[in-house]
Amino acid sequence: MSVIARFPRPDPKPNPLGLELTLHSEESRIEHEESLAWIRWIFQSIRARRESIVFRTVATNREGVLADWQDFAVQVWYPALAPGLLRAWKAAHAEDLEGLLDAGKELGATLPEDVRESSAAAGELLLKATHGAKYPGVLGRMRQALTQEPIDPHLAMVWASVANLFHVPPLDVLAEYLREEWLTALREHPQLHEPQGPLCFSAMAHRALREGGMMGMSGTTEGQ
Repeated sequence: MSVIARFPRPDPKPNPLGLELTLHSEESRIEHEESLAWIRWIFQSIRARRESIVFRTVATNREGVLADWQDFAVQVWYPALAPGLLRAWKAAHAEDLEGLLDAGKELGATLPEDVRESSAAAGELLLKATHGAKYPGVLGRMRQALTQEPIDPHLAMVWASVANLFHVPPLDVLAEYLREEWLTALREHPQLHEPQGPLCFSAMAHRALREGGMMGMSGTTEGQ
């Protein structure tokens, strides 16, 4: 018997995929791509309301944006965001609420002060977009706990819980987070294509997994 994750949509638009998402421990490539497409659609509620999450740039040309993206990777992604996101994912995967909340606290302590508010605001938007999930699991328990404890709902922590609900593997958890950082910061400049080479989402996700000692748990169905 399959388990269906149902969320109220952020607006009256129909499901763009025209289907329900079935959660399997071993997804086929098609099911995997459908899940990612639905998740990216959910993420639109953040992009429509935020100018940035953690990554910020005032550049309007590709060279300047990539320079800022590299700074983000070196200064924030590898030392703070990626480890925090992986810790949150492992806790969510283990249904460890306390571990998940601890990961949120750590994110609040390690993120640069000037981006903590925007990270928490984005997480709050994702919480709202996924409110009412039929089988919320640790996401629902975390939602309730956040009403009782003074912990900011950083996007990385909330996304880790949502990803666990959809059985998204760690590599995609990292890559999709990076994609959302990029798209949100550059929503006014959609002509600037995604970074390539070592700064592309998958390369940065692979490196974060290696540094976190989790390459054997990547579990992605995408090509390497």
